[in-house]
Amino acid sequence: MLRGVSRFTWLSLLAAVVVLSAAGVYFFVLRPAAPVAGTELNSPVAVSGLDLVNHRGQTVDLADDFSGDVTLVFFGYTRCPDICPLTMARLAQAYSKLERTDGLSVVMVTVDPGHDTPEVLGAYVQRFHPDFIGLTGSNSQVAEAAKAFFVGFAGEAPTVAHTDMVMVLDRSGNMRYMYGTDAVINIGDDLPGLMRRL
Repeated sequence: MLRGVSRFTWLSLLAAVVVLSAAGVYFFVLRPAAPVAGTELNSPVAVSGLDLVNHRGQTVDLADDFSGDVTLVFFGYTRCPDICPLTMARLAQAYSKLERTDGLSVVMVTVDPGHDTPEVLGAYVQRFHPDFIGLTGSNSQVAEAAKAFFVGFAGEAPTVAHTDMVMVLDRSGNMRYMYGTDAVINIGDDLPGLMRRL
C-alpha cells in the first residue's frame, strides 16, 4: 500500500471501480433493447415459397432470395395517389440515414400486377432509391404473397384498397415486426437497432 494513502481511501476507490464496472456491464451488455415504434409479433411467422418477378424480369423467392438480409416489405402499387408514395418516401429517408445499408433490403410488392410490369415497377421504386426492389407476378402469385403477409387488397387501380403496413423480416426470413402508417414515420430511428438484433 502507498505511504500516506489510508485504507479507507483504498476501499473507497475499489468500491468506485466496482460500481463503474457494474454500470458499464448494464449499459453495454444487459440493458434491455429500446422500444420500437413497430408492433413486434408474439410468434415470428416464417415466410417462404413465394415466387415473384423482380423489376429486372428475374424470378425470385420473396423470402429465400433475401435471406441473410433484414428485409422491409411493403405492398402497394404505382398508381396509388397517396399512401404508397408517402410510405416509399419515408422508407427512402430512413434508408438514406443509415451509415451502412449492406444487410438491408427494401422491397415493394405490387397489388396491381396487371399494370405494374417489371419495367413500370422498376422505374417507380428506383425513383425513391436506386437500391430498392420492385416485385410483381401473376394475379395468383401476388395474392399468395399478400396472404402470407396478412395483406388484403381489393378493387382496381387507380382505387385499389390495400393494407398499408411495412413488414420487417429477419435474416432467416421470419416476419418479426409490422409498421403501420403512423409507426413507419419512426422506422428510421428503429432500423439501426433492428439491424443489430435481427
